[in-house]
Amino acid sequence: MKNYIYISISLTLMAISCKNRDTIQKEGFVIEAHIPSLPSSSLAVLSYTQKDSTLTDTVAVKEGMFTFTGKVSHPIEASINVRHGETYPDKSYLKDTFTFYLDNNDMQISATDSIKNASISGSLLTDQSIAFSKQINPLRQKIQDLSWGLQGKAYDDAYMATVDTIKATGKQTEELVRKFVEAHPDSYFALTAFTNYELGYNFDPIWAEEEYQKFTDEVRNTPLGQRVYDKILTGKRTSVGEEAMEFSQTTLQGDTFSLNALRGNYVFIDFWASWCVPCRQENPFIVEAYNEFKDRNFEIVGVSVDDKRKNWEFAVEKDKLPWINVSDLKGFKNEVAKQYGISAVPQNFLLDPDGVIIAKNMRGEELSEKLSEIFHQE
Repeated sequence: MKNYIYISISLTLMAISCKNRDTIQKEGFVIEAHIPSLPSSSLAVLSYTQKDSTLTDTVAVKEGMFTFTGKVSHPIEASINVRHGETYPDKSYLKDTFTFYLDNNDMQISATDSIKNASISGSLLTDQSIAFSKQINPLRQKIQDLSWGLQGKAYDDAYMATVDTIKATGKQTEELVRKFVEAHPDSYFALTAFTNYELGYNFDPIWAEEEYQKFTDEVRNTPLGQRVYDKILTGKRTSVGEEAMEFSQTTLQGDTFSLNALRGNYVFIDFWASWCVPCRQENPFIVEAYNEFKDRNFEIVGVSVDDKRKNWEFAVEKDKLPWINVSDLKGFKNEVAKQYGISAVPQNFLLDPDGVIIAKNMRGEELSEKLSEIFHQE
């Protein structure tokens, strides 16, 4: 059965790949849409980004048809929102929206009543996205269902068997992603999949750079490609064995703190947020480690990616976090978070007295165990 699944996946990927190689990019795009049930007073709005700028184009719907024309400098995910008649729905989630990949090709969109139920032809990147999703979404759903099923369960043999199944399904997902990316080095969507699935919070930057270099120049030179490369470089700078980057930020008490002030100590840098449930679940373990080792050349710096002071302050007080807490209250635009490539929390780094990263992304008792090992040796 497993062989059949892999053969099916391989054939699907080969079919998409062959189709993609035969494609010749045009000078611009033409999107023709036909939704016959739309009233004559309807409007269609195309939205997409180019080089960090959001562009929109609005056209009137005539006899259920509308057309967009233009040119993009690089492929991008886009959306078309349709206003039925003269008013938009009060609730944003009721809006009629269709999402697809836009590049310089002729595309046709058709539906009977609503663009959110439309089909599209002429967009090979969208075809790739749909085919990829059909393969990977059942695996993701399986992992999610199994994970939720473990909530509140005892750590018995059945629990561990489920964990093993989750790991095996995760491995199958990883293999699928890597086969897809390998088969599509000239695909912008493959770069998107690579970014979403291979550049998680604990990715290997050396391996990621090798894989990234397999994409064509055209794909790597897109804004997304450049952001991916920047993330890989940041990953290399924050790898175990590298010296941690210096930073300064404001403490909860309003003072300016600099990381260099703790040189000579073991330092645990913890990126977290008040709204982050896994972060809050980790806090008791971190508090336990701090209380045990705070008098032994050990300090903690909590970097919050909150954007509201009262939420940050409340969480620090409630979880009893007595160490150095800093933030600029810019959310994930926190300057230190950007410097360290933090796009999800919790994440953390353990530094030695010379400021060198010796461990990262520890969970549960791992921090206490690592510190016990360090101070036992000393």
